[in-house]
Amino acid sequence: MLKHSFGLMAFLLCVPALSLGCSGEEDGEGIAPGGPPPPGGIGGGGPVVNVGGAGPSGGGAPAFDGGTIRLTPDEAALIRNNQCASWVTQAEVQPAMLQLVVDISASMNEKAPGGSGQTRWEIARAALLEAIVGVNGAGLPASVSVGMLLYPGRQSGVSNMAQDPAMCVNVDAMVAPIELGPAGSAHRNEIRQGITSANLLPSTPTHDAYRYALEEGLVPAQFAGQKFMLLITDGAPTVSGDCMTESGGIEANGVNPQPIVDEVESAAENHNVRTFLIGVPGSEPNRQWMSAAAVLGGTAPPGCSVNGGSGSDYCHLDMTTAPDFAKALRDGLNQVLGVVSPCTFSFAEPPAGQTIDPQKINVLLGGDDGDTLVVRDDTGDCSEGWQLTADNEILLCADTCEAVQANPGTTVDVTFGCRSFREPPIVE
Repeated sequence: MLKHSFGLMAFLLCVPALSLGCSGEEDGEGIAPGGPPPPGGIGGGGPVVNVGGAGPSGGGAPAFDGGTIRLTPDEAALIRNNQCASWVTQAEVQPAMLQLVVDISASMNEKAPGGSGQTRWEIARAALLEAIVGVNGAGLPASVSVGMLLYPGRQSGVSNMAQDPAMCVNVDAMVAPIELGPAGSAHRNEIRQGITSANLLPSTPTHDAYRYALEEGLVPAQFAGQKFMLLITDGAPTVSGDCMTESGGIEANGVNPQPIVDEVESAAENHNVRTFLIGVPGSEPNRQWMSAAAVLGGTAPPGCSVNGGSGSDYCHLDMTTAPDFAKALRDGLNQVLGVVSPCTFSFAEPPAGQTIDPQKINVLLGGDDGDTLVVRDDTGDCSEGWQLTADNEILLCADTCEAVQANPGTTVDVTFGCRSFREPPIVE
């Protein structure tokens, strides 16, 4: 697995809250601090922080736009051995576990926007198959653990009294979260079969589905890394928790979603589980509670708004206004899966009195064929380069992550304390 194949060494260098041999001189030529944070960026430990200095306090310098640059041995040595260096620690890749909770209520059979003629579920099904198990691509890496619950999955037995969740959710069909394994593995095939054979039925018991997948799937799983939930829905919940409503039947106009928000908050506070929410077309009336849940679930991007509007995006992944729903869903899934794929690296806390300066970080990839500088990405697309999460973790962008995964002998060196390079340093 990836987490065992890297030689990961991070050079954590001091930043002046307490000066331990730090140099104030600038490194390299023509290098400027970065710009604004990625719009809507999501990091492995939370939102991507502002790693730049553009704007009123940063002199308006252009943002770093990612990329990779081959280095000569002397250039790589200059970055690694810069006089700013003063403290060394070991970095570790952060494994991840993802539990999918996917709405397959009858409304998902409605036509999706975008002119494709496909239904919401046909588009969602194709996107999930490609992103998770891999159809034309690799899907998620083998070392990522994935579980799944599609709901309701059975004819709803709703009552006006509290019941077992199995009365309105086919809990027996839940796929337990374990490592995906290589292409063609039994677990990938189990998830593939569940998605392709899904039967759309009336009712949307979102609370019971989320709570069961959390308590019976994710929480009991023995796992040392970060756990995530991903809830995908196209409409309001029509059944309350415990498979009940006041009327004893499905509420076509929806039930109070606040208990779902509370459940997401409890997952974060009590189990350190972060929850992503994707609202597909049809979920327009649900934007506010879904955004509130994303905030409490620890996955809201910087600058978002629970109410949306006024130039601000909602805090969940809202697909309702996208002209091309298929593309928007693929992009949204890629954002989520970019977080849970094993290309996020943590490192020990700096010594007391010191902090990590986000403007002074460099990432280098090492291999038999030499070294590569990975340039910081402030623009938000994060296809090639790296970003820093709010939890001070390094997140490799998608293409860079894929390249590293394809070369198990790659070392990932992260240096802190010297200004981020956008081009090779000048070797004198």
